[in-house]
Amino acid sequence: MKSTHSLDIFIEGWGRLGQSWGISKVMAEIHALLYVSRDPLTLEEMSDKLMTSRSNISLNVRGLVDLGVVKKVIVRGERKDYYTAEDDIGKVAKLLAFAKKRKELDPAMEIVDHAINQLDPGANEAEEAEFVIERLSELKRHMDFVNAIFHAFVGAEIDLAGLANVIKIKEERN
Repeated sequence: MKSTHSLDIFIEGWGRLGQSWGISKVMAEIHALLYVSRDPLTLEEMSDKLMTSRSNISLNVRGLVDLGVVKKVIVRGERKDYYTAEDDIGKVAKLLAFAKKRKELDPAMEIVDHAINQLDPGANEAEEAEFVIERLSELKRHMDFVNAIFHAFVGAEIDLAGLANVIKIKEERN
């Protein structure tokens, strides 16, 4: 009985944390349930255990599969779809971080780049434009730094020269 209570605490807690990672509460609860389940589960089993509608479970499982943190598995002799969680929690963290970056940091970087490229100060606005360029350039340096750190975290290809330049600029400013 104690292990059931512990699982409930974990699943509910993981669900509350999910929004911090850029996924819904239900998505995080599904991932938690699958992560601590020894055997793959069907949509119906997840729906029963989480007391959520099957359609809600189905929609959220599809999102988790798209993120790569849940996978559909074949259970021999069964016609239903079964699912299991990625068991490499480091990989899960990287996949969720990448999804959050793609959703939040990348669009912000595009906006700043676009704004910098569109600045065309007229003779009357040169001083104001210089101030805006300075501010946006500083913001871009910070975003480039965060982006470089992110790529180091996920093990993606790193632009070492760009990272060195960002670090050099950061050191000069401090």
